[in-house]
Amino acid sequence: MPKISVIVPVYNCKKYIKKCVDSIINQTFKDLEIILIDDGSTDESGKICDELKLKDSRIKVIHQENKGVSAARNEGVKASSGDYISFVDGDDYLSEDMYEFLYDNLKKSGADISVCGIVNCFLKEDGSEKMVKQSSFNGSGVLSGKEAMSEALKSRIFSVNPVNKLFAARLFEGEKFPEGKTSEDAFLIPKILLKANKVFYSSETKYYYVRHEGSITTSNFSQNDWYVVEAYKAHFNYIKENYPEFIKEAEFRYIWSYIYVLDKIIISQNKVKDDDYLKALNFVKKRALKIFLNPYFSAKRKLAIFAFLINKKIYKKLVYKINK
Repeated sequence: MPKISVIVPVYNCKKYIKKCVDSIINQTFKDLEIILIDDGSTDESGKICDELKLKDSRIKVIHQENKGVSAARNEGVKASSGDYISFVDGDDYLSEDMYEFLYDNLKKSGADISVCGIVNCFLKEDGSEKMVKQSSFNGSGVLSGKEAMSEALKSRIFSVNPVNKLFAARLFEGEKFPEGKTSEDAFLIPKILLKANKVFYSSETKYYYVRHEGSITTSNFSQNDWYVVEAYKAHFNYIKENYPEFIKEAEFRYIWSYIYVLDKIIISQNKVKDDDYLKALNFVKKRALKIFLNPYFSAKRKLAIFAFLINKKIYKKLVYKINK
């Protein structure tokens, strides 16, 4: 059986890292290499990683200065020796058969990438979890790399998030997550999907994504939020030039990135510069017609944009409903 390299960036998640790693150790697929990247944690996360290493010989721990999740993932890819690569966030956890499921589907279909569904786990104040399936889609199938890239941009079947995917390691040759930027998945994963010959996807939920803040409505705007615009603008220009048949999907995600930033600015509790607000506001206003005509914007979102053009206070209320 070929080895899977599981790369886990770890930063200040001492409450969750043991549960995360245990869910990897206990996988029914045993031929794993587990690489824990302690990204300069200031709590006891690094120490816990070293203790976990003593528990299982498949675990390798790398300690580095804090450089961000992209640098941690890149270091993990560099240190990996598996035929396949997977990424897990240090506060999430997996179904015990996730890698067996992903690998079997990959081999049966002859794909380079295998995808499963995600469950969002919203942590409540009393310590309980509210489980919500991330996508309403049900089913499975095989796509070409181009079709998979298109689906990731639409984000209906699956998104650009790398954590619910098993990748052929060769796809990362010459590729890196952009260091020093947020929205790193949006920069890289569409490119990786394009390199695949086939992508198998299934809606069966195997990955548990722990959400500490719950939603956009509890997260303040920061300048880093503009990175998502930078990522999808680059994809839009690339697709327009090379894959014009997918221009509607690329346009949708590019406009969506500005709406995402605008929503965060509108509901942010911190002070936001007028320049940021006007930049997002004017972009969305000028593309209102494109939003109404684009088939990938939901009816709920189109209604919100219509309200936005009429009354900003009504739009703010709708933003909370859409994103909670």
